[in-house]
Amino acid sequence: MCNKELLNTDVLRARIMDLEYENLSEREIEGEIRRIYFEESGKKLPTDISVYRSDDILEERRETKIDSGFDGTVIHFQSEDQKINQAITITRGSELGEKDTWRPIDWTYNLIGIYVGGTDNQYQDAKRFDDEVSSMIQEKNDKLPLVKYGYGHSLGGNNITILQMMPDYEGNLRFKNVYAINDAAPTAYQLAVIDSEFKVLVKSEFQLKTDQDIYKIPPDELKTFTEEYYKNKIDETTIHHLTSEEDMLYGASSVRGFLEIGGRDGFLDTDPRYAGIRELVDKIPDQDLRTIQMFLSNFSTAYNEDGFDGFMKNFTGFNPAVLDSALSKWDEFSETVKSIEESVDGFEKPFAELKDADSIWSFAKETISLPFDLFGANLNFQKELVTGYSQTIANLTVLIVEAVPTIIAMANKIPELIKAVKVLYKNLDPILQALVDVDFISQVEKDKIISNIKEIETSLVEIQTTIDKLVDPSLNLSLSLTLNTMNPEEQIKGIAEFIAAFQTIKNEVSDIKEAYEGLKAIDTSFIENFSVSAHAHGLDAVINALAKDKNISYVHNDMYMSPVGKGEIKVNISSSVRIYQKGLAISQEKESNVNRLKALFDSDYVDDYQDRKNKIMSKIHTMESNPTQYSYLLSQSLWYPVGGYYKLTNINVNEHLPPLPASYHQSFSQMIQTIQSEIEKEKWLVKKIRDSIEDLFSEEEKISNMFDYHYGR
Repeated sequence: MCNKELLNTDVLRARIMDLEYENLSEREIEGEIRRIYFEESGKKLPTDISVYRSDDILEERRETKIDSGFDGTVIHFQSEDQKINQAITITRGSELGEKDTWRPIDWTYNLIGIYVGGTDNQYQDAKRFDDEVSSMIQEKNDKLPLVKYGYGHSLGGNNITILQMMPDYEGNLRFKNVYAINDAAPTAYQLAVIDSEFKVLVKSEFQLKTDQDIYKIPPDELKTFTEEYYKNKIDETTIHHLTSEEDMLYGASSVRGFLEIGGRDGFLDTDPRYAGIRELVDKIPDQDLRTIQMFLSNFSTAYNEDGFDGFMKNFTGFNPAVLDSALSKWDEFSETVKSIEESVDGFEKPFAELKDADSIWSFAKETISLPFDLFGANLNFQKELVTGYSQTIANLTVLIVEAVPTIIAMANKIPELIKAVKVLYKNLDPILQALVDVDFISQVEKDKIISNIKEIETSLVEIQTTIDKLVDPSLNLSLSLTLNTMNPEEQIKGIAEFIAAFQTIKNEVSDIKEAYEGLKAIDTSFIENFSVSAHAHGLDAVINALAKDKNISYVHNDMYMSPVGKGEIKVNISSSVRIYQKGLAISQEKESNVNRLKALFDSDYVDDYQDRKNKIMSKIHTMESNPTQYSYLLSQSLWYPVGGYYKLTNINVNEHLPPLPASYHQSFSQMIQTIQSEIEKEKWLVKKIRDSIEDLFSEEEKISNMFDYHYGR
């Protein structure tokens, strides 16, 4: 094959990219690649496959560095016979949350890394991953030159494109070709952080004095300068974009800073009813986008030093680490309450009331002031109650102590957040009016949106007011004394005030959620357009758009086929093949087990009985042939005459050893026949599935081949 590109169609590449989101094992990835290759080409993949995961390659680095959220896979195809040595680097797109945390690290990078240009940590991780795996492959395979390709979707498309734009340590392009699907386009601001040479040129060309001055450059001038620089620096024909016309990222790529590097052969139409959101995005004032950009740029240092947690702490004052700790402590507190409830079964006022801010003070007064002997002889109950009270106060105190720094930080940061919301509220009217003008929303819908945003602003102001009271110097002093006092009444009173403030914040957060739900409930064509854009962004939509003129469709990377002339019938071919092959494998395993059982029966019963019988008959023959050797046995039953002895001259054994009863064989044979009959029925049912599908697709020769090809998984 002379090392020609193995994955040489857009559908093949898109389906392989989609595997990146499934978090499969290396063995599962290999099986899926072989399946997909065979389904699309009708041929067996002629190479060995090795899979390298970023979780493994970057494991040590992630123990000491901030998690950038980067995930990727390198797939290495090798065959000395076919003279193939190819590697595909796949950089994964944005995920709402990472595998082991609730934190949306990818989306934080989208904002700070791509839009603002405040960090390059995902790019650096992608670069390190590609470099290390390439070195590992070349060390093991030095007989053929390694040909590399780059794949990326969404954020992954951004990473893989920039890897191609930045030459390797020898000054060469990293990949022979790069394929980016619905990618987040690079921005000039992002490249100014990654490429030091470009940053120097920008500063010189536009006479920038500070890093933030880059946001003041007219976006069209910056875009033109940047694109011209990189088109002269690299061969942009090696970068191929596959884009849905309705894709949300393509719709957003008209805003300031986004670049067009590489080739694009038209657009995919994933939904003919919609044209995407680009027209809407074009109406957003550039000045507003610049304001957001400069606001977010203030948090770049915090993100680079402490990752998502640092960004959130500086952005809102909220420390996610405190949330993790508080949730853990609250779980412990809930377990304590539960154990006390169980131990005071029948008590009229369950201890659970301690969790209610409205009743905690009254409950404490009634409970703590009770005479010690009120319950008579039930002293164990009283002891349990006091112990539970002490543990509860301790747990609540820990929660408050840990929450105080967060409250103080929020007191400093919430005003900035409210200011940003006020700016949004102030500028929202003209933006929404633009939507009204293009008939995306109605005037009534616009008013509802404004009302809900105002409600969010009002609730944020109330939260700020409550926090201001909490951090009042006199209250802080009172709270500190409260937590350290031995007076139970003062302890409960102080904690109750603190919890009441938290209850107010909780209620306002609930109102914010309600307003947010109100925004979601507004039925607008804009929301529908955005939903279509979000769907068009996914690989499923891309893959199906690529196959729209065929009798094939795809769901979750399974191939569905429609038989010619059979209307809307769709058959999941991938699943059918899996059912057939797994069903057949199970039947074959059962047959193998039956054969082993039969062999064991023969060896442990039939053969063993015959062996024992043969040993007995051999012993009889020996005794009858050599009677003299057994003369010593006479001494055990007879007295020797004085001076004489007895000699045994003849032995005759009268023994009949019958064969195993026929019923013994018959019972086992009947059991085996029953099992074999059930296996044959299973095989017939599995084969019927195959026959039915082959009848539906009688003109499709490759269907039969799919059933026969075992790709393994």
